[in-house]
Amino acid sequence: MKTLLKSSLLAILGLGLCLNGMAQDTTEKKTDTAQVKKVVPFDINLQVRSLYVWRGFKVSNSPITDVDIHYNVTKDKSLAIGIWGGAGFTGDYKEFDYYISYTKPTYSFSIWDVNNITDFPNARLFNYNPRSTSHFVDVRAGYKFGDSFPLTVNWATIILGRDTHPTGEGGVSNSYSHYSELDYRLWKDGTSEFHIFVGGGFAFGRQANFYGDRPNVVNTGVTINKDLVVFKYHMPIAATAMFNPEKNYGALQLIVNVF
Repeated sequence: MKTLLKSSLLAILGLGLCLNGMAQDTTEKKTDTAQVKKVVPFDINLQVRSLYVWRGFKVSNSPITDVDIHYNVTKDKSLAIGIWGGAGFTGDYKEFDYYISYTKPTYSFSIWDVNNITDFPNARLFNYNPRSTSHFVDVRAGYKFGDSFPLTVNWATIILGRDTHPTGEGGVSNSYSHYSELDYRLWKDGTSEFHIFVGGGFAFGRQANFYGDRPNVVNTGVTINKDLVVFKYHMPIAATAMFNPEKNYGALQLIVNVF
């Protein structure tokens, strides 16, 4: 009887050690095969616009799509290099830009090579001759004050390209036109926001500039942002009503961020 009891205890102890070893093996396997989420450096975005207004310009009167392809240089995606392109549904608008940007929660800085070839049917991609180029290089900076004072200040200066004026020797010279904008968020509820904005164009030492015949407000209005949910798929949308006092026209633009 004692021998049988002793044998039973040894068998139970052996089974316990075996199960413990199996449990350890299983745990080790789970640890070894745990998936580490990789950071994907490339990204792509698609927008659809009812028309295209930009800094007070009606760039396209017909609907357009625009695509942004970019490479995130840093893991936090603050530094990016990309290509932005747009095309009108009717074929009357075409644009192909490239840029580098550095973006943080409260400030941003970027350099854009804007290449709108709509009015340049024979445009050459790398033609930067100020007399015939379709390009202009735009340096941009922005600053956000935060939720306690939801004001955003943006500044842009054209440093190269088709922003020119004639000189006395029959040549042309860069005008270095500037665009400055103030955007203030008046209301926010979840993902819905209501903004007012005003932007002006000017050039130091000159009346005429890239945005008009004189220094003036060229872009003012309101923007409503919200999150559109379609079958549990979220698409941010923005509607902007703008007025350009310099050009004496207005426009209403709807933007849908598809992805």
